[in-house]
Amino acid sequence: MKKNKSTPQSTLERRAWVRFIAPAMIFLVLFSVVPMLYSFGISLTNYNLYFSQNDAKFVGLRNYIKILKDGSFLQAAGWTFVFSTVSVLLDLFFGMLLAMFLTTKTLENKIGALKTVMVIPMMIAPTVIGTIWGLMFSPNYGVINNILIVLGHSPVNWTTTEGPAKLAIILVEMWSSIPFCLLIFMGALKTVPTELYEAAMLDGANRLVSFFKITLPSIRNFVAMVVTVRVMDSLRAFDVIYTLTSGGPGTSTETIGMNIYKTAITYSKLGLGSAGAFLFLIVIAVISFVLMRVLERKDGNE
Repeated sequence: MKKNKSTPQSTLERRAWVRFIAPAMIFLVLFSVVPMLYSFGISLTNYNLYFSQNDAKFVGLRNYIKILKDGSFLQAAGWTFVFSTVSVLLDLFFGMLLAMFLTTKTLENKIGALKTVMVIPMMIAPTVIGTIWGLMFSPNYGVINNILIVLGHSPVNWTTTEGPAKLAIILVEMWSSIPFCLLIFMGALKTVPTELYEAAMLDGANRLVSFFKITLPSIRNFVAMVVTVRVMDSLRAFDVIYTLTSGGPGTSTETIGMNIYKTAITYSKLGLGSAGAFLFLIVIAVISFVLMRVLERKDGNE
């Protein structure tokens, strides 16, 4: 039997995907994969910015062992995970609460301008957010303390005391991230058929039961996406915290990203900083994978 010869058109169609994907793949390799491999190579040396890279010596996994034993790194990791957990849970709670309130029949057609106002925090650069809120939390002339004084409370040293500083960071993070959760949840809630709620009401189910039995299962994929995105963003938090507290007081609000930055840039220990960055990358990748596996919707089981 004779084999069917491929026509020039079919050959072009088979190779079309290569032409479309090649530029993006080249860009990805040159600006992501190559620098990552280069950084991994540095993490296996004792490279210091004070000396020439040619003088760097191979130390193997010594940097990884050293940074895992570093008290400041472990402290930063602990605060980062606490900050991420608290901020994400609060974002989900208030984002869902606001979304359910704003998608009610009485408000659904009256929130056009409100939506525009709500997305403003998403458009502001993180460093600008940190600077603005830093002025608002100022102990002397900040508007937050002025409000507390009017209410009869004494002023608080928001950025120079550990407890208030952590609370301030979480509040600022919520202000900047809740709009993202809100917009996603508002769109998700509109995908739930109203017939399900009507049937639940006929069966005597209240709003709380309907939320857990109908709403959450119906928008589970949206919740999974929001949780995954917000966890990754909160773990990588740097700009806002750096401009708001600079990791202070002391190192109490220093995140993993800030600790790596100080190690590699401020203290010039680039090899040690690169090792910390790769450990951080592994942690984020593992957490993201676990979250996606746990929260993803398995249609075959439903």
